[in-house]
Amino acid sequence: MSADEHGNNLEAVAVPITGLAAFAPLAAENVIATAALGASPLELPPAFKKLGLYKQDGGPAPTREDGEAIEFFQIGYKLAGDGTRGLTVGLAQNDKTVMSLIEGVEPDEHGVYKVKSTLPDNRFILFSSIRYRGGLEERQIGVASITAVEPDQAERGSVKGAAVTFTWQEHDLFEGSPFWQWGPAIPGAAVQPTGVTAGTPGAFVPASAAVPSTIVALRALGNLGQTAAWTTGQYVAYGTSMKAHWDGSDWATGEAV
Repeated sequence: MSADEHGNNLEAVAVPITGLAAFAPLAAENVIATAALGASPLELPPAFKKLGLYKQDGGPAPTREDGEAIEFFQIGYKLAGDGTRGLTVGLAQNDKTVMSLIEGVEPDEHGVYKVKSTLPDNRFILFSSIRYRGGLEERQIGVASITAVEPDQAERGSVKGAAVTFTWQEHDLFEGSPFWQWGPAIPGAAVQPTGVTAGTPGAFVPASAAVPSTIVALRALGNLGQTAAWTTGQYVAYGTSMKAHWDGSDWATGEAV
């Protein structure tokens, strides 16, 4: 369903139905490549440990705090302050995986956790996903640390879990980003080109984008960021070894002349 005449689109409404959180040691082999983050099914590296069930009202709640902006003498000029981004999840399970994460220690040979008063100071790779009604999914992965743990009060007949706040940390493994996000989109669906670079040959952007099968399909994508006509010999491949170029107003078959 597309948007109606008022711009309203029911398929674009996010109605969560389930989710997943998992963590792994801070190591390059536990980073999911951007090209694989939208795969279906998504295979997490084997070192990831899943955090299990959430409380009914404990789905991932993103947080974002912006630091105080830097203002200049000249009115109207500002530099955004440093910000932090986080995620709070209401974990329902009290198993070894969850306990080891929120306490920062493993049980000894007798099953005893020698807990500390302070929060664990370790960093790890965190993966979180939310699936919405209609097939859309949103996935996030990055380096995180635990900055708050709020255990629930024990109540008869109620789930006793803990609200755990993860703070994302900028890291070189994620090119300085606090996290990478894929979606909301349908996993495994073909990625449409959002741009193209001229060359001999040129290439569609992103590299994982589905190549148009016909010149009609290519023209339906619009100019893909092109304005000036391509120079002699430049082209981009589409379909089965077919060539096309931007002539300054539309896509034309063959190499530019």
